[in-house]
Amino acid sequence: MGAVIFDPNSYAIIADGFNGPPRKGGELCGGDVCNRDSMVISSGTRCEIGCHHAEFNAICNASRLGHSTEGKHMAISCAPCLMCAKMLHHSGIVRVYFVNRLNYSLNGAEYLSKYIDVQQIHEYSAPNITKAPVSTPTAP
Repeated sequence: MGAVIFDPNSYAIIADGFNGPPRKGGELCGGDVCNRDSMVISSGTRCEIGCHHAEFNAICNASRLGHSTEGKHMAISCAPCLMCAKMLHHSGIVRVYFVNRLNYSLNGAEYLSKYIDVQQIHEYSAPNITKAPVSTPTAP
């Protein structure tokens, strides 16, 4: 999973994050296996177990680098869990875009939508672009 915080005026990336162990942690919380997988923990529950979520890491990275998240937007590769949704709300981010291909719970998105603009992006389809014919130079 991944998350990107960006400035809505310039589209400059402020910070990014991905699901993973703490900085310099080096391995998953269960060594070479994910504790959440081995304990069969449902998404959005038991947040004290497992790696840091992408949104959490992105907000922490922005803070570590001295970048404000006030008024910024975030794009996420899945629906935010309730804990991350609360962090997004309190960090000052004003719009969140997410896709939900894995059908995660929408509890976090529902919470967020009470306070900020939340947009679920459905499958992206590239615009139908036709190439102009290439002309072949002719000999004089």
